[in-house]
Amino acid sequence: MKNNEKEEADMLKRLFDEEKITAFGVLPFAACRCRRPDLIERRGLSADTIRSAILFLIPYYVKDGEGNISLYARSGDYHAYSDALFSGLIPRLEAHFGERFLGYADKSPIEENVAASMAGLGRLGDNYMLINETYGSFVFIGEILSTAAPEALGYDGTYGEVQYCMHCGACKRACPMVIEGMACLSALTQKKGALTDEERAYLKKYGSAWGCDLCQLACPLNRAVLDEGRETPIDFFRKDRIARLTSARLAEMDGAEFKRRAFSWRGKATLARNLEILEET
Repeated sequence: MKNNEKEEADMLKRLFDEEKITAFGVLPFAACRCRRPDLIERRGLSADTIRSAILFLIPYYVKDGEGNISLYARSGDYHAYSDALFSGLIPRLEAHFGERFLGYADKSPIEENVAASMAGLGRLGDNYMLINETYGSFVFIGEILSTAAPEALGYDGTYGEVQYCMHCGACKRACPMVIEGMACLSALTQKKGALTDEERAYLKKYGSAWGCDLCQLACPLNRAVLDEGRETPIDFFRKDRIARLTSARLAEMDGAEFKRRAFSWRGKATLARNLEILEET
């Protein structure tokens, strides 16, 4: 790596270190699979003008025991975290490099799990999740796309092939959808309206008010994270957590508090229905 490339890579590391983000990598945008160029166009740029992608991981795991809320949704809404993250990082990057930078999390123009693996951040599991060596699959993937040349961001001219898990089948053997031959449990917890008797029994059997972690919990590549309690260092995901939601706790949430939660986007009625089913005697 040339001196100026190392300096810029060190600059990115300093910025991410401030946010306690330790896993990131830079790719040429041409190496990424762009599925939604319209998401770039909405931000006032053409996908043809994007030259680089900074991939990074946001770990969220906290060892707070069993619950009825998926691990990713026990803290505040990660969209709020990423919005705040980008509002701090993007202006600093644009001022330093004199180029445009666009931040994305969740709804991305690129196939982010594939790009993250190519950037050396982990391997893809059979459940399509990225599995990082340090934090397992308990990570959100973020990316910052830029009109800056990748070399200007510290890219060293090489990137890897997509890496995959060992295909042991543990995630599939643990999946309620595979076991029961029904819909995805996580999708069912987010389904609006009334559930059939069969769906109600399915929900009650697995005890989930929101989401599902069973494939992640079964993955042998996540064992070290779970056994050693490798928790996120990011304060946002460590505070104000709800592992087990109840109808009483949901009822006492005002609109502002409810909206801050990652499980809020389908509305209170969906969660209230799920909790009613789980709390039936």
